[in-house]
Amino acid sequence: MTEEVISVSEDFYVLSTSSRVDDRVRVLKHGDTFAVFDRFGDIERFGNGRLGVYHQDTRFLSRFTLRVGKHRPLLLSSSIKDDNAILAVDLMNPDFLIADKVVIPHGTVHIFRSKVLWEAILHERIRIHNYGMLPVGLDLVIEFDANFADIFEVRGVDRERRGRRLATEVTPDTVILGYEGL
Repeated sequence: MTEEVISVSEDFYVLSTSSRVDDRVRVLKHGDTFAVFDRFGDIERFGNGRLGVYHQDTRFLSRFTLRVGKHRPLLLSSSIKDDNAILAVDLMNPDFLIADKVVIPHGTVHIFRSKVLWEAILHERIRIHNYGMLPVGLDLVIEFDANFADIFEVRGVDRERRGRRLATEVTPDTVILGYEGL
């Protein structure tokens, strides 16, 4: 198991591979559409299950996460700006280890996410900056899904009938998560 404090020459380095658990949320709203994110700007499947992008009381996006490789970035700051119009999130890479040796120290790569909800569409811009002295290779992974749950289902009310999920359509620049309602 990797130690959390590593001796580097005569100095010490505190290993940073994950962020604290945090259940605070960020909300964007425009018209009949609202979105509830965690402070990282993600929509995770676990937790209380209220996160998502909702339009006319249906959750159209039930998962939307950003990872650096297999790891969640570390949170630097998160805030709602311009009268609930923009979610701004500053993140950095965690420590990346190979054989218990830090090969990319945390904070080498800065990730800025900005999300805007406008006219029933969620827009996201991701900006990445390497503050290291050498180039680094990192995989950014975005995972998403939609369960098309009614807002009352999200709150715990059982439905007798539901629509049906359609086959996902994937093209080089588009993914369509389809649903046929009742």
